[in-house]
Amino acid sequence: MSVPVTIRPLLAPIARGLALCALAALLFTPTLAAQRDNTPGWPLHSSAPDHAVPDATGAMPPVVVPDAEESCLLWSIDKMPGTVSAADLKVPGKAKGEYHKACSDLKDKKLASAEDHVRKAVQIYPQYAAAWALLGQVLAAGDHVDEARDACSQASGADAGYAPAYLCLADIAAQNNDWHLTLNLADRSLALAPQQNIYGHFYSAVAQFHLEQLPEAQNDALKTINDDHSHRLPQVRLLLAQIYGAQHDLYGVSVELRAYLKAVPNAPDADAVRKRLAEVEAQISK
Repeated sequence: MSVPVTIRPLLAPIARGLALCALAALLFTPTLAAQRDNTPGWPLHSSAPDHAVPDATGAMPPVVVPDAEESCLLWSIDKMPGTVSAADLKVPGKAKGEYHKACSDLKDKKLASAEDHVRKAVQIYPQYAAAWALLGQVLAAGDHVDEARDACSQASGADAGYAPAYLCLADIAAQNNDWHLTLNLADRSLALAPQQNIYGHFYSAVAQFHLEQLPEAQNDALKTINDDHSHRLPQVRLLLAQIYGAQHDLYGVSVELRAYLKAVPNAPDADAVRKRLAEVEAQISK
């Protein structure tokens, strides 16, 4: 999101505060929101150092991820407790040890050391898909987007059935505003892991929003909310507010902005969201 432990950036320039200014313009204009770059921030676009961990919005208590092997991976997918894949059983203990050291360093925001350890993990066991995905996460956190894409591609090459590899690639495609590719990759992840795949639905919703497929974007955003029991993606509420704004549904906008503030009242952009909410509610009362 289990609030996993993510990495810090995933595209430096575009947003250190979830793009609420763009949202403000969007809510009251007839221009379709998807025609502008109004993506609602992390995990798609942020270079903030504290975004090296999945609970980066900071308001929710940590939740233990059932699969400890992926507890520091941004794109972890909830599994039944005790579930272990055949691929996991093949990973040598020494490679797992390096992976867990990388996780620890990532949580402490020691990106260089995390990269060093996770590179050792894939050197020991090149078929270690989770380690390749984590390397992509760490590299993206350091704004090395091309290298991150290569690492995530290695993850899918190591295990074509590993859904987080496609989510990693979807995030990078979204950073590059390649919405058709983002949607394709999100769909591939959902085909592999249709249950509790909140990032698959989130990336799909973002892509469809930008492709002006608003009903589909709304549907995937709502699926994200329904499955996101540990509130790993509160920013989906901002996305849904944008979708409602594009549909000129100000009441829907206000509901989603309130839900976002309830989930993360101390988020960096909370004051901007409160200001926007007050303006929306003033508009509704007229």
